[in-house]
Amino acid sequence: MTIHDLKQLVLVAIENIKNHGIFPKENDLYDYKLQLNLSGNSDETEIFMRNMAKDILSFGNGNGGIILFGIKEDKPLGTYEDVGLNADSLSVLSKIDLNNITQKFERISKLGVGIDLQQFQIATRKYYYLLIEKQNQVLIPTNDFPDYKIKKGEIIYRASGKTETANISTQDFNRFLQIKANEKNKEFMEIWSKLLPEIFDINPREVLIINPKNNRVYGFNGKENILSSSEIEIDKTEKGVLNVILNAISAGDVGKISDTEGKPLYKIIGEIKTTAPREHISLTTLQTEVSNTSMYKISIKELKQVMKYLGWVDDANFKVENPPKDPLKPGFEQFIWMETFDSIKNVHKVVCSKKAIGKVVEIVNNQLLHKSIFGRNLTNSSKISK
Repeated sequence: MTIHDLKQLVLVAIENIKNHGIFPKENDLYDYKLQLNLSGNSDETEIFMRNMAKDILSFGNGNGGIILFGIKEDKPLGTYEDVGLNADSLSVLSKIDLNNITQKFERISKLGVGIDLQQFQIATRKYYYLLIEKQNQVLIPTNDFPDYKIKKGEIIYRASGKTETANISTQDFNRFLQIKANEKNKEFMEIWSKLLPEIFDINPREVLIINPKNNRVYGFNGKENILSSSEIEIDKTEKGVLNVILNAISAGDVGKISDTEGKPLYKIIGEIKTTAPREHISLTTLQTEVSNTSMYKISIKELKQVMKYLGWVDDANFKVENPPKDPLKPGFEQFIWMETFDSIKNVHKVVCSKKAIGKVVEIVNNQLLHKSIFGRNLTNSSKISK
């Protein structure tokens, strides 16, 4: 999980603790610390590293994690109490420079870590939360760090609600490898599932797939009726054709890269846009359908805030018709896209598919998210309040 993903989760968890006394169970994602162990070195960075270095490695090699400081856990009873941090622990955490922590991890594993440390309050009691981003590469210590209880070459990760060591035995290592393989498969399927609806509209014989890492191109071999590959020289400079295409895709300008005399150039990578208009609904219709289906009333403004929360757009105040810049983020074309209504007058609007209704309703019906998304609780719809 990214820092952004974790922040959304921890804000909901804090609201549940504050308002309902509901604590997330300690598991692969959540952990609790009552106070810091302050014995030994008086340097704040070293105190933090002695307390947290192993946990950061563990969660970073897992799926990311959230650690809440100031919560007392009774493991035998499975209960939690929000007692707050003592003055000494608060003083240490308030002086932590995350840049120094990142530099420490670069010395430990030659890789940085993505972390965020923030204070929050319940009544007069003060707490901190630490967010640890999932790392794409495995964090492996390059030396022994006895002060941090870290050993050279030890692969530690979070699983089954506790810290595991992958390379104690072959069985443990195989389990860790299986977890990582499953993550990669899931990531691969999530990416391709978003592309498949568009790819089905393309003739496979017209698609070439370039692998710039290995300087190979894959395509249909008409002679043998199979998919085959060949080596290819790729200009990887900033102004090389590959980066021109990739930059255009990232900017959402795929349609501009075309050859009016022949086939579109962007078919080298895969056609993302179809020429025929797709079935769609307007944002007004989406707002009406969501209000009719969900337990709460929602305005167009609030609908846009939900789209921002879902990651579909980069600005909740985007203009629907002829926006000055494309507000849409890539990867959500099955829910939202820009549709052209008049190519001569250049009229285009942000529209949605019917699939978007269920996604928006799911968020709107979750009252725990209302304050973080809208700044207030939404009003119950008339059909519910009657």
